[in-house]
Amino acid sequence: MKEHNSDKLAAGLRTVAEDDERLGTSSAVGLRLLAEVQAIANARRRRSTALSLGAAAALMLAISVPAWRLVQEPATAPAADAPVVTRELVTEFFPLTYSNVPARGGYVVRLQVSPEALASFGATAFASEHASPSLLADVVVGDDGLARAVRFVRVVNTDFKEQTP
Repeated sequence: MKEHNSDKLAAGLRTVAEDDERLGTSSAVGLRLLAEVQAIANARRRRSTALSLGAAAALMLAISVPAWRLVQEPATAPAADAPVVTRELVTEFFPLTYSNVPARGGYVVRLQVSPEALASFGATAFASEHASPSLLADVVVGDDGLARAVRFVRVVNTDFKEQTP
């Protein structure tokens, strides 16, 4: 029985092969299909090349423009635009009421205060040098919002006797 089934299978396969040979595509269709596949591959290659060249041009532009601007800038700025040189005279930090409360972090905040605030800490020598109605204070504030310490600041520059923000 197995030989009978294998004979039928062989005969069926021969029939399929004969039909395929008789009904198969012509060589012209095969050549046309091959040409179309090559055209698609060429288009992809051109697109990939164009993208690579575009990326290289953008990179070259990103590098060359800052370098060009650096070369084009004048070597020295005019004297009128020169920054004013300032210096600060400061006291040491004075502890405040909540200086013993622990804090994990904090900030320094600069405020404008009256000279009486300075006098309340006993820094009279610093106050006597200061003729302005207000002065600056750096306050250390903990991450909980409580002020821990304060120091007083006087800003002095070369053009003016004193300066306040």
